[in-house]
Amino acid sequence: MRKINSTMYYFPPESVDFITKKFREILETGSFLTMGKYCEEFEEKFAKYMGCKHAVSVNSGTAALEIVFRTLNIEGFDVIVPTNTFAATVFAVIKAGGRPIFADCTADLTIDPNDVKKKLTKKTKVIVTVHIGGMVSPQTCDLLDICKEKGIQLVEDAAHAAGSTLDDKKAGTFGTAGAFSFFPTKVMTTGEGGMIVTNDPKIYWEATLLRDQAKVKGKNYHEKVGYNWRMTEFQAIMGLTQLENLEKFIAKRTEIAKTYDSEFQGSSKISPLQVPRRVRHNYYKYIVFIPKASNRESLEQRLKKEYGVSLGGYVYDIPCHLQPVFKKYAKSNLPGSEELCNKHICPPIYFPMTPEDAVYVAQSIRKCLK
Repeated sequence: MRKINSTMYYFPPESVDFITKKFREILETGSFLTMGKYCEEFEEKFAKYMGCKHAVSVNSGTAALEIVFRTLNIEGFDVIVPTNTFAATVFAVIKAGGRPIFADCTADLTIDPNDVKKKLTKKTKVIVTVHIGGMVSPQTCDLLDICKEKGIQLVEDAAHAAGSTLDDKKAGTFGTAGAFSFFPTKVMTTGEGGMIVTNDPKIYWEATLLRDQAKVKGKNYHEKVGYNWRMTEFQAIMGLTQLENLEKFIAKRTEIAKTYDSEFQGSSKISPLQVPRRVRHNYYKYIVFIPKASNRESLEQRLKKEYGVSLGGYVYDIPCHLQPVFKKYAKSNLPGSEELCNKHICPPIYFPMTPEDAVYVAQSIRKCLK
């Protein structure tokens, strides 16, 4: 029996050598440990890779979102968010003083532009789209049309989507600003960490201010409420190596995804999420839908016990409007999300996997569902 992990980060040997060398250099020279030259280099290279003007390094994807919302002054305003997202997306809205309005999702698990239109109010200031599993939905273009017509800002929660594209345009560069996460499960990781990308000089300037306790010109003088959202030099050094290898990581994940596609083709019980031709998926998650009557918990337990296969986390299993913490914001049922969240699984996909591993996983899932 093989053992297939749910996820696994990867640092090539040359990256490990680079990281340890630079760590030693910092410690031996007494260089500043936070927001130093490596953070600046990481920001510059990330912005260049993204094809945008500005990037701001922070200590988490959640911080990246909250900072963006604060720069957009959402306090007292409505922010439309997909109910199918991780709670952190909504936490960031609430922490920045906004009121989350939940919208349903479509078949690709991303926010439904038609439901967004129904949820618009006179106080709507921002619409948030989340690139679920790493796929930039073509419906992003519909959201942009709504925002343009109504004078609303589009913010991208691109936590899953480093390197993903729609029509050759990178995730995070469609809206006013994008927020990325570098948590250990992500396609590229710095352990903890995040990044804001934008072409707006005002958002860039205010984001750099807020992340460092809102110290004006780095001094003990404050005009706004900031916080400690700084990235360390150690994280930035890891980020530089991960960014350098990002295209290689995506290529390997794509190879694994194609193996899964081949193995699941023609199955009556397993339907992989369809990826449009216009999209380059980074395959943070490989998503498949299973029959509604299937017991996911039993499937997950059997796969691990009988075949040594650990499934990846769902995206997501409980929509936000059904979470107790958001009860006061839940105003209606959102049937699309409730159904789709309940009938998908995410087979493992990560760089150290082999196509043979993927075949084994797929065969194991088919046996359990048979």
